[in-house]
Amino acid sequence: MTIKNILKKLKIHPVFFFLALISILTGLFKEFSIFFIVIFVHETGHVLTSIYYNWNIESINFYPFGGLIKFDEKINKPIKEELIIVISGLIFQTFLYIVIYALHNLYCISDNVFIMFKNYHYSILFFNLIPIYPLDGIKIINLIFSKFLPFKLSHKLSIIISYIFIILFIIYSIKNYISMNTILIIGLLINKLEEERKNHKYIFNRFIFERYLYNFNFKNIKVIKNNKIMKMYRDKKHVFKINNEYITEKSLLKNKFK
Repeated sequence: MTIKNILKKLKIHPVFFFLALISILTGLFKEFSIFFIVIFVHETGHVLTSIYYNWNIESINFYPFGGLIKFDEKINKPIKEELIIVISGLIFQTFLYIVIYALHNLYCISDNVFIMFKNYHYSILFFNLIPIYPLDGIKIINLIFSKFLPFKLSHKLSIIISYIFIILFIIYSIKNYISMNTILIIGLLINKLEEERKNHKYIFNRFIFERYLYNFNFKNIKVIKNNKIMKMYRDKKHVFKINNEYITEKSLLKNKFK
């Protein structure tokens, strides 16, 4: 994928432009620039690892709370690949902080700039680890769930956890100082979380439809009693035991989608 193709996929939310304008008018453009650099490096980590694994990027979106990359990919991609793509943003961001820290110790960066970098680094790092869709934290949890639990249950639990933490985040914001920026971030998070909740059934149906359409080479085999499709896992091939007969995953799904 060329740089030109990547740039075509960039999408910046109007609120992000609004915050940039406000930062210029209020004399906080340096702070906004540092914030943007941290976000940009974070998303670069996601982009480079996804290119390495040949994932198709649909769009690279920038929001007030950070970035969000949408992929035009199968749900049944290896868990290991997706996990590396998810955590790569945090790794790249941490590497940037280490570089800035070293430059500060070499007196190449002023104390004031370093403190701003440090504050934005930790704020963005810990914010992204909050388990709320579409942040990295809940994606990591969902992938861990998916390793040990059925796909549908993993996704449902991740949505429930997201709602719990968005409520806690709102309470925390109200008890502490809540700014207009915080209100915008909460609104965007709720909107993205609601989209995920409404698409729960669609996401699961897409998951099993992919298993019907394509031949995935999974090493592990899971035996499921009866025709309980909702107990299907990621990264596993399934055999269904129905009335003492063993039916392959492909055969069962063929009857469902024919």
